[in-house]
Amino acid sequence: MPATISPSTSRLNEVAPALEKLRKAGKTRFIGFSGVGETAALHRAIDSKLFDTIQVVYNALNPSAGGAAAQGAPGQDYGRLFEQVKAADMGTIIIRALAGGALSGTAERHPLAMQAVDPIGSAPDFAGDVARAKALEPLVREGVAGSLTELAERFVIAHPAVSTMLIGYSTLGHLDSAIAAVNKGPLPEAALKRVTA
Repeated sequence: MPATISPSTSRLNEVAPALEKLRKAGKTRFIGFSGVGETAALHRAIDSKLFDTIQVVYNALNPSAGGAAAQGAPGQDYGRLFEQVKAADMGTIIIRALAGGALSGTAERHPLAMQAVDPIGSAPDFAGDVARAKALEPLVREGVAGSLTELAERFVIAHPAVSTMLIGYSTLGHLDSAIAAVNKGPLPEAALKRVTA
């Protein structure tokens, strides 16, 4: 598991040498950080080239880490973060691939799931994320994907900068569905364009 830090500029120069010391001592092989916070600070941390990995918020509701932010999108603009990640030769660990569950298209939560989920990087509230997810349902009805969650997972893996994707699941059936979605491969290019439009 990568050692992680917050990419605060004031802490970057203090913490990075300590983490590098741990790497040299064989305590960790890779050093990474969670890419949650101000976009400018995330870009500075990537540009430092001190890290091997970054956890990136990237999903069909907020794809701005991978391309231009949609005009009027309610979420944080991550400023094409993947371009910098690639230049720094870093790996990406995608978090919030399902926007905290909103990309299931329902506000209803499985009894085993966390019952209240605050958005990260997308709409100001979960209900707003669910409403935006429902706007993607025509792609499911047209047969592009079998469900919104499949669409969301296949959207994420379509970007060449994605190394791995974390998903939350409440049952083994959810995990099996995620595996089946990934095994189908990335969404077709035409569908990707419609999702990001």
